[in-house]
Amino acid sequence: MKKILLCMLLLWGAIFTFGSCDVDIPEIEKPVLPEKDSSSQPDDEDDPSADPSGIFDYSKIGEHPRLFLNAQDFDRLKQEITNNSILKNIHEIIINRCNKEFVGASTLTYQKNGKRLLTVSRKALERICHLAYGYRMNGDYTYLNQAEKDIRSVCSFPDWNPTHYLDIGEMALAVAIGLDWLYNDLQPETRQMAQTALENYAFKTAIDPTYSGQFIEATTNWNQVCNGGLLAAALVTYEKDKSRAVEIIEQSFNSNKNKGMTTYGTDGNYPEGYMYWGYGTTYQVILIAALEKVFNTDNGLSQTTAGFLKTAEYMLFMAGTTGKCFNYSDCTEPEEPKLPMWWFAKKQENSSLLFNELRLLKKGAYASKFEERRLLPIIMGFINPEQVKETISAPQKKLWWGDGDTPVVLIHTDWTYSDTDKYFGMKGGRSNTSHGHMDGATFVYDAYGERWAMDLGMQEYAPLEAAGIDLWNSSQSSTRWSIFRLNNFSHNVITINNNQYHYQGKAFVRTDYMKNIGTKLGAKFECYGVNRNGSDYDVDAPVRTAEFIDNGGDLELVMKDEIKSRANKTPLVRWAMATPATTEIISNQCIKLSQNGKILYLTVQEQNNHPFTLKTWPASTDNKYDEANPGVTMVGFEAQMSAKDTRVFTTTFAKEPKNIN
Repeated sequence: MKKILLCMLLLWGAIFTFGSCDVDIPEIEKPVLPEKDSSSQPDDEDDPSADPSGIFDYSKIGEHPRLFLNAQDFDRLKQEITNNSILKNIHEIIINRCNKEFVGASTLTYQKNGKRLLTVSRKALERICHLAYGYRMNGDYTYLNQAEKDIRSVCSFPDWNPTHYLDIGEMALAVAIGLDWLYNDLQPETRQMAQTALENYAFKTAIDPTYSGQFIEATTNWNQVCNGGLLAAALVTYEKDKSRAVEIIEQSFNSNKNKGMTTYGTDGNYPEGYMYWGYGTTYQVILIAALEKVFNTDNGLSQTTAGFLKTAEYMLFMAGTTGKCFNYSDCTEPEEPKLPMWWFAKKQENSSLLFNELRLLKKGAYASKFEERRLLPIIMGFINPEQVKETISAPQKKLWWGDGDTPVVLIHTDWTYSDTDKYFGMKGGRSNTSHGHMDGATFVYDAYGERWAMDLGMQEYAPLEAAGIDLWNSSQSSTRWSIFRLNNFSHNVITINNNQYHYQGKAFVRTDYMKNIGTKLGAKFECYGVNRNGSDYDVDAPVRTAEFIDNGGDLELVMKDEIKSRANKTPLVRWAMATPATTEIISNQCIKLSQNGKILYLTVQEQNNHPFTLKTWPASTDNKYDEANPGVTMVGFEAQMSAKDTRVFTTTFAKEPKNIN
């Protein structure tokens, strides 16, 4: 009888909870709070002082929610998702994750991985952001309760790990979104916990030079992530301590404007590459979008550098034709959704910027795991429903190039993502840039539905750090360069005398060639000092040119490498390329590559018929810390040069071997 009564009570409770929106929020077990500095605000009351003057008109800060979506935006969105299949698809992805992964999830705990708390910060951000969105849209109290538990958990941590400040940047955004989007429905105690944690763990450390030096002067993704999270949190807590909020907002704004935004240069190519573009630019857009929503202006921040509003087109071209990106620097290979593209498309009224995003959405990539999916609900505030249609026009351009610290040239031959669509990317730059590799003038190549020339990409940081690798030291003698995936021996480059590249050597894009390229599809780079020993040079700057040549309707990639040896120097030239294909040397001048039923021939010629030897090398080392690269082979050739000599090697990538004279 007791079991029957208990079941009836539970059933009645469930009906009451989910059938009404006027119920009290169920009691949440109160975590034990650590002692914190209470000098900020003693309770949940607002700061009665006048709005400070400053960069922005702070009197415009309105009611909660105010980050990315306000109350009217959420109401409008509820109507739009019923009429727009794309919006509905993204909305359902978010809600499904709430139901399947986040409701009833285990308690977030303080657990570092090496020196990082970042995994926990990102998990908190993912859960709180999704659940807060779900509650605003559906009014389901199970979402509110879980989000409130997660907010309380992370606000009860002893700190947010200020020695690795990215952890604070992401955790501050997590708590800010939860506090803002759920503000009126959170228990007062939870609001106070969030405000106190943001003050003690984020704001105080942000103005402490002991910790702020990690990001304030940085021109990397650290500047964007840390300032983006801090600024959003300060906007949310403004009314509790106005002077503190303004201090953080203006420090973050100035730091980002003077340093973080410079990473886009004049053209928009991102020095840290595809993956870190996704990370840094997502937070850059978060910072700008937060300002625009609250103040209706970013006070010129998005116009700081000419490259920022061009960078979306760079990212559009960074995706190959095979589901793989141009993964130079510390980057993984798979193509993934890039959330900032929705903001850029709306900002610039250019729907073609979403060409890849809608393709990925239809393929299910948005419902799968990807790097920035923890922030997916935020893009619901960036989307223009009029731009988001089932079919949009493909980009018109076939070639994109950008100069700067890490120059790149990117080519899509027809944007059909079919066997006729070929993709080529080549990059320059130095190895001592943030996340850089020894890879001056390396390239990737997709043709006939396969990737033939590849980049091995990044290796996980924590195991390398645990092995004693000085991973963040880019000097010539650093153990960073003993890692196979990072040094020149794994990249698609010219190496001289089997020497490690010089850390300050740079491959420059030939701007004269690019500016006069006309309708050709090609790239040209000069590699200054990449193979020198100190101040001793064996060769002048090698020149690498790649062009697509039409051969009876089929575009073939033709690459020329010009190398000049110096007086009294007899260098050994090594031309190498990493490939996932099966390799076979079928003649003195031709290598056959095979994969998935497709064949590509590499035919090599030297213009004066000087000798060279075709070779293959293993894509591995005996170092215990180097990850294996199964199925990958290094292919190419070696040639011995005489002193004061010039060699021009032409390598043709084609369906058939070239005629050899």
